[in-house]
Amino acid sequence: MRKRTIVSPLKEGEVQQVKDSHTSSTKKPYLDMKLKKDVVKGIPTDETIGTLTESIRRNPFDPELFYQRGTSYFMQGKTAEALTDFCRSIKINPQFVKSYYARAELWAALNNKRLALIDLEKAMELENLKDECDLNSVSLKEKEAPIETVR
Repeated sequence: MRKRTIVSPLKEGEVQQVKDSHTSSTKKPYLDMKLKKDVVKGIPTDETIGTLTESIRRNPFDPELFYQRGTSYFMQGKTAEALTDFCRSIKINPQFVKSYYARAELWAALNNKRLALIDLEKAMELENLKDECDLNSVSLKEKEAPIETVR
């Protein structure tokens, strides 16, 4: 088994010397593992939010941009900013279903079940799903579906 020893840690973009028991010293690029983890997990950065903010400045009547920025804020735990963006998206386009679902999720995270249900019902109504998912209309009729026994 080979042994690897890092001589000194360096900053992103710099190179480091690595000693290997079978080879002479080589230089390899140093990777910023924190940055790599954030990209893999999809955690939005301040740069992402800044880009969305600039896009909103150029096109302030696009509900999709407010929805995306609100989602980014929500993923960062900035619930007040996320709520503002979801509400703005809905104000621009009251038929924008994704914002209702996202705001319902935000309300649920804030333990406000009543408002979460209101937004969820509105989103389902806009997608014509309310009748399909109405729990009051579901009934089991044993006569129509008899249980068969296997012998």
